[in-house]
Amino acid sequence: MIRKKEIDFVKKILSCFLVCAFLFTGLYGCGSKNAEMIEEAKNLTLSQEFSISSEKNEYGTPAYNFLKHIQSNYPGGVAGTEKETEMAAFILSVLLNGGYTERDIAVKSFEIHDSTPLMDEDAQNVFDGGEKSNSSQNIEITKKGESKKTIIVGAHYDSAGTHGVDDNGSGVSVALENALRMNNIPTYYTIKYVFFGSEETGMYGSREYVESLSEKERDNIVLMINIDSVLAGDYLYLYGGKVHDNGTVDNTKAVLKAYGIAQELGLSIQLPPDGNNDYPYPTGQKRSDYAPFDSINISYIYFEANNWESGTPIETEKNGLIMHTDMDDLDFIEKEYGGRAQNTLSEYSTLLYSLLQENDWEQ
Repeated sequence: MIRKKEIDFVKKILSCFLVCAFLFTGLYGCGSKNAEMIEEAKNLTLSQEFSISSEKNEYGTPAYNFLKHIQSNYPGGVAGTEKETEMAAFILSVLLNGGYTERDIAVKSFEIHDSTPLMDEDAQNVFDGGEKSNSSQNIEITKKGESKKTIIVGAHYDSAGTHGVDDNGSGVSVALENALRMNNIPTYYTIKYVFFGSEETGMYGSREYVESLSEKERDNIVLMINIDSVLAGDYLYLYGGKVHDNGTVDNTKAVLKAYGIAQELGLSIQLPPDGNNDYPYPTGQKRSDYAPFDSINISYIYFEANNWESGTPIETEKNGLIMHTDMDDLDFIEKEYGGRAQNTLSEYSTLLYSLLQENDWEQ
């Protein structure tokens, strides 16, 4: 017969075990895959060119260096593939080497359905991302501010099967550069950088993230900044606003404020042209990771380089769409457009740094 003292002791041991298990799950998500990813990230050797300079004329240079690495190492990063997982490990490695600790990072797995991202039928150069699974993961990094009120900076890191530098190595690179720059900068708002998995196959990552938020966490989010395909487009845009069934748009204060800041900084970033009935000014297509946040009435600003001048998003006048084609290749983009890639990364990096130091997004 087990005595009462022995039962109490066993209860204490079980309680400690459950607490430890809870903390482990909170950091790494569910399953050993994510713990292994953290360990893999620790063992990656990164180039010195990934370091951040404090000089303002360096904006965009670290992002460009990240992008060159993505071009060379992670083609074919379709959701659920080995390459998508390797990309996640690279993101983690940059953050861990850039001053963030494991306590600042949460990796959370989720299930995905077996689906294929949209791809140009004429594409010849599509890469095999390796063995495919039915899971992906989100990576969340928390940079604490004075307030618990939060700004989400989001970018998806899966691709459509190409080099994926435009869509969306560019967004990942800008977000990574900014996370490293902001790490030791005091901010009023808490900033959460979220790298979403599995956007191309149905925004699984961002939908999973939003659905997992508690009511308090939702209430604390004052703004979501989404960065997707900011490399090859002819024009640098900001989108925002809540579109209602009758075609009216409200909740545009954040995007208009961001546009005003871009103008003050002398950037060429602009709002989309007015007069498009399908996507009322100043919104864009509801096809990226801001959409789940918008659905719960969280204000958003969407960064995207595109070309809306003809009324439909053709991305480039010269070559049409770069995203979801085999032209989504840094070598091709630089051959066709010269320094556009570096210039675009620089402009969006400059703007993002300024936006995150504002302290009145709730007004």
